Amino acid sequence: MPVLERKIIHDMATSCSHVSYPRFLLPLHKHVEFEIMLFTRGSGKQFVGEGVSDYKAGDVALIGSNVPHLHLCNSKLRPSSVGNQEDEWCAGEAIQFRPDVFPGNMGELPDYRLIYDLLQKSQYGLRFYDKGLFAEMLEMVKAFDSCGYTSRLICLFRMLERLHSCRHVELLSGTAYNRANHIPDMEEPVDMVYAYLYNHFKEKITLEEIAEYVRQNPAALCRYFKRRTDKSIFRCLAEIRIEHACRLLVYSGMNVSQIAYESGYNSVTHFISQFEKIAGRTPSEYRAQMKL
Repeated sequence: MPVLERKIIHDMATSCSHVSYPRFLLPLHKHVEFEIMLFTRGSGKQFVGEGVSDYKAGDVALIGSNVPHLHLCNSKLRPSSVGNQEDEWCAGEAIQFRPDVFPGNMGELPDYRLIYDLLQKSQYGLRFYDKGLFAEMLEMVKAFDSCGYTSRLICLFRMLERLHSCRHVELLSGTAYNRANHIPDMEEPVDMVYAYLYNHFKEKITLEEIAEYVRQNPAALCRYFKRRTDKSIFRCLAEIRIEHACRLLVYSGMNVSQIAYESGYNSVTHFISQFEKIAGRTPSEYRAQMKL
């Protein structure tokens, strides 16, 4: 199943940015940029590549270029276990930087050896557990924000060198993803359709809305999409919703009705019917089999 190819827009003066996430809302996605993530609030499940691990406030992670990832909040996964969910949203601070801020032959340059090794390992996803690291990285982010141009790059390099020096590091995925495997510009209609579906799969979606986003005639878009993927647009939407539901069935304590709603369905009966068609079993059977 393709993941959302997210295009990050940086300011004109830089190829690396600090982005605050007051809430984790994005679906499974990837982007060209490497990402340093500081978890500042809440706890939940972090999906990186093929791996799944718990995260909590105070954790630090590095995600490689084009590595698929997703952060699910425990207040969503276990809604009955918390009081005021508005107070339990997860948040984080991210430093996102493009591979082309480094020389193309950095692997051959001794001055970049430490950073090069770190970025190679980040294709598995990395979590760092050194005592005091989170506070150090927050201070570095503040310094990063106060700088521009070359000084900002120097701050970035210092962050990466600090991460490389960590003694307690965990790989988050058993597979290293190739950062060259990306879509340079999301102008191909099929990719734009997938992007729209991933961004809106929890909502009611109409063909007219999708066609307007892709800037094509609805009937022509349907024919083109079917020819390129051998599936209808709404079959792909159903698969995206059921894929999300499968994660919630395994990693959350939500009941089937809650999962149906969280996956974009207003009818539990319709959800169960589509789940059986796509997964070959009912949601309850899937949950029971996955927890054996």
